Amino acid sequence: MHDEEIASINSEMRFITLELMKIAQERKKSFKEVAREFISNVYCLDRTVKESGVKGAVRSHSIAHRNGRARTSR
Repeated sequence: MHDEEIASINSEMRFITLELMKIAQERKKSFKEVAREFISNVYCLDRTVKESGVKGAVRSHSIAHRNGRARTSR
């Protein structure tokens, strides 16, 4: 992986972590509980997409760029 890709992944992880922390606080649950639910949902979505016959996967790099959260330089 290139440095830019790693930076983009780290940026997405920070964003997801902050959002999960907010959800945990709103629901009065632990971060761990909310994170487990999120991960379960990710696997469910992955299975659903694969079962739908979609051939190509969307790269998180392009999602980050589309959402304006990707870093372009370090």
